[in-house]
Amino acid sequence: MEGIDVHAALDAGFGSIALLGATALSLILANSALSGPYLSFWHAHVGPAALALNMSLHHWVNEGLMALFFFAVGLEIKREFVHGSLQSLKQAALPCIGALGGMVVPMSMYLLCNNPAMSAAAVTAGWAIPMATDIAFAMGVYNFFKNKMPSGVAAFLLTLATVDDLGAIAVIAVCFAKSLTMSYIAGACAATAALFVACKKNVTNMAVYAGLGSALWYCLLQGGINADVAGVIAAFAVPAHAAAPAGSKATPEHEGGEPTLLDHLVHKFAPLSALVIMPLFALANTGVPLDASMVSGILTEPVGQGIMLGLLLGKPVGIAGLSWLAVKSKVGKLPHGMNNTHLITVGLLGGIGFTMCLFLVEMALANNPAAANVAKLAVLASSTCAAVLGACLMARLPDAEDQKLKTA
Repeated sequence: MEGIDVHAALDAGFGSIALLGATALSLILANSALSGPYLSFWHAHVGPAALALNMSLHHWVNEGLMALFFFAVGLEIKREFVHGSLQSLKQAALPCIGALGGMVVPMSMYLLCNNPAMSAAAVTAGWAIPMATDIAFAMGVYNFFKNKMPSGVAAFLLTLATVDDLGAIAVIAVCFAKSLTMSYIAGACAATAALFVACKKNVTNMAVYAGLGSALWYCLLQGGINADVAGVIAAFAVPAHAAAPAGSKATPEHEGGEPTLLDHLVHKFAPLSALVIMPLFALANTGVPLDASMVSGILTEPVGQGIMLGLLLGKPVGIAGLSWLAVKSKVGKLPHGMNNTHLITVGLLGGIGFTMCLFLVEMALANNPAAANVAKLAVLASSTCAAVLGACLMARLPDAEDQKLKTA
């Protein structure tokens, strides 16, 4: 998956199309005559039992491949901190505030719907599910209509979604840890320290980071902490200012400079993440056998109501509302050309939870399959509605160039 054509296709939103296609295929297979073999396939165990790695294919996708996905996410987050929209506190303040609102308000709405005192069917364990934004999907929808948006909106949305991802990663690491095995935790600390020593010494041999990252992944997996966090830690340890390898086709993030190792790795991992890992994750996690009660549960079960309200109402209200209050109180300032309509649009795009929300469903509701199935359908329905609403709102806007002429 090399070459400019692949990256151009990703920029045009092909990754989102691949993810949707995998999701549709998974739902079709799970509700066809092949349902039994399809679902059994993901529960087949592979891997060396001697290393306690004899896991189901479903587990390998969620704990193994997703570590690579989080590595790719971590690379983009670090690049934003070093060269992008998070390097300036003043520039990042408003989208960070919006991201905070976009996490707290949806979680609050979910807990309101899932108050045990109000309903015996409440599922409080899923409180974190509607907090996350699928950065790739949101940016994919945005890119279809970017000619109608001021240039500052893209940076605002990217920063907001990046901070949102950081929040989700922190919740996964802290709140969904299992019983801890301290010997493995000590090993994870040693691997983490070695990674950052390599960073400090400006080591650019990626085999070093792959080896130490794999050791960290294994220690976290056996130690009781979500192993996918290893991908983020390894990404944060990659030297920020090291030059890209000779002949790299990566585009430098900062103007007037040469591509860095971070740029090169983001360029390399983007196709793998968007066209392999995320579709496989969708195939492994969205195969939900449908029946009338489950579909209606999206609107009648507290877990479905909490996710729907959290993503479709909580996200826009939290993002746009808190950002608007920050602007009014002069804590932050909207990017040039961006107005309240654009802010609401960003709020709607923030409601596209998809991959990260589905991942949180797997973490939070692993012991409640019935609630997990309703939650997955609610995430898919909410994310689709948020994408359609955001797209419709952007489609009605004039082209950005026409708007410039009118205000000139």
